[in-house]
Parts: sequence; structure tokens; C-alpha cells
Amino acid sequence: MKTPCLITSAIFAGISFFTETAIPQQTATLPPAGKQFEVVAVKQSSPDSPGKSWHGTNDRITIQNYSLREMIRVAYGLKSNTQVLGGPGWIDKQHFDFSAKIDDADVDRMKGMNIEERSHQIQLMLQEMLAERFLLKVTADNRIMSVYLLVPAKSGAKLTALAEPKDLDELKTRNHSTSSSNGHLAAKAISMDSFADYLTSRPDIGDRVVLNMTELIGEFDFKLDWAEDRGGEIPADATLPGIFTALQEQMGLELKSDKGSIPVIVVDAVNEPEQN
Repeated sequence: MKTPCLITSAIFAGISFFTETAIPQQTATLPPAGKQFEVVAVKQSSPDSPGKSWHGTNDRITIQNYSLREMIRVAYGLKSNTQVLGGPGWIDKQHFDFSAKIDDADVDRMKGMNIEERSHQIQLMLQEMLAERFLLKVTADNRIMSVYLLVPAKSGAKLTALAEPKDLDELKTRNHSTSSSNGHLAAKAISMDSFADYLTSRPDIGDRVVLNMTELIGEFDFKLDWAEDRGGEIPADATLPGIFTALQEQMGLELKSDKGSIPVIVVDAVNEPEQN
């Protein structure tokens, strides 16, 4: 299954982490309101929907089978659903399909933006949509939470960075992708920041944000094979190690438990939307 590249630009300032000396907490602030989509449709997902999907073009975004908590995470540039705090039970149980059209003037305006700038504009539009359709009100804050630090193992990282692109054409045509299925990951031209985000999304890791502390610069091609943790333990007949051991053996990386001051969004108020 291809892992979709959703919205990766971060809204908040840096994340503080704690080792022997505590770093003062940084308070996150909400960004200014953004422009609205021209047209938005929201409806509950079908109960037998096979999975989540996200598809975007220059002027349209189609999102299927996302919970509201997941949508808030994406709209505010967070790494994990655990960074969205509070809210009634239905924001996890009910899933929604979203279809949104960007007006022509905004499409033209965003053509001159780079990927991060465009992603940020889409995030702002998603925030406005959630405020309008779900009457969502939130507060930005920071909380001390358990995290994992992605660091080189004692034996050293087993990764070699790709050569820098020779020119702009090579940069544009370089394949950046992750393909992940059943305990197998094939990554092409992926940074360690992106890999840390991928690990955060893995149920094998638990409900923790993974922070890249490898100090490995550049982009990397690599593969990772592990026995998936299904429901709390690795199957007894597994022929591969769990993801923590696989990281050390195959990539020379380690996940170190720590505490960090993590940006969060607190849900203050929310209503179920009218279907349309």
C-alpha cells in the first residue's frame, strides 16, 4: 500500500525534549485564519469503507474515511492523533468523507508557491472548513508527553546518503516515495525527518511521537522488514524481529524513550455536522 504524502509542513515552533537538563517549554500559537474553499461537501463514510484515502489536484481535495480527530491532526500539521486532546467520543468513532474545491483565484495564487507554502495554505483552508462545518474551536498548547528519539545505535547507522542532485531537473525528477505493506517498507529518497514521521504513524510504535535525533543529513534509499505487532504482541511463529529490533539490525538505528514538550491542539467545542 502506498503511503500517501499528505501535509507535512509544520505549523508550530520546535519541539523541546528532555534528557538530563529540562529545556523550557515553548507555548504554541494558532496561525491566522486562512481563506476558505469555494465549495465543500461533508458526509459520513460508509461503514464498509475499505480504508482511508487522500487525493489532491491543483483545485480539488478528496478525503475518504477520516475521523475528525485525524482531520484536526492534518489541518494543524501535527504528527500523531495523540496530539489532539479532548473532544466527545464520536470524533474518533465516526468517519467522514470530504470533498473540497479551491477557487480559481487561489489556484493561480498557489501556482507560484513551493510545496511547503502550498501545504500551509491548504492547512489553513482545512482549519476554516472544520470551524465552519463542525463549529470547531481549539486552543494551541504544549504538553509533556512520552516520546521516542530516533538515534544511531551504538554500532553506528547503516545508511549512506544519496548524492546531491546535479541540477534542478534532477531534483524535480527524483522519486520520493514510501511503499509499505505487511511489515515491509521500501523507501526512496526519504529524509530521516520523514522516516521519523512514518514511524510515528506505525501502530507498532504505540501512541508516541518519534523525533529525528540521528543528525543524518540528506535523503536515503532503504528497506526495512519486520514482524508486525498485531494487538499487543509479535506472532509466536514470526520469522522476523519486531520493529524495534529490526531498526537496530537492519538500519543501525534505535528508538530511545524520553519525555518531551510537544505541541498539542485542545478541542474546546465541536458539533456534529449537517450532511450534504
